[in-house]
Amino acid sequence: MRKNRIQSVIVHTADQLNLHSRADQMSQFHLDIIERRLGQSGLSTKQKIEIIDKIIVDLQLREVNGIIQ
Repeated sequence: MRKNRIQSVIVHTADQLNLHSRADQMSQFHLDIIERRLGQSGLSTKQKIEIIDKIIVDLQLREVNGIIQ
C-alpha cells in the first residue's frame, strides 16, 4: 500500500480571501472529521452526545463578539 502524497497546493493571498466562504468550508471539514471519528469510536449514543455537548461548550467559551478565537 502506498503512502498518501501531496497532489497540489493552492496558495491564497489576502486579496483573494473570502472569509465567509473559507469559514464555511473549514466548518464542514471539521464537522466531517468529528462525524467520522464519532462513528468509528464505538461509543454509545449517550456518550457521543456528551462529547458533542462538550465541544459546543468549549466553542462557546472561546467565542468573542461572534468570532471563535
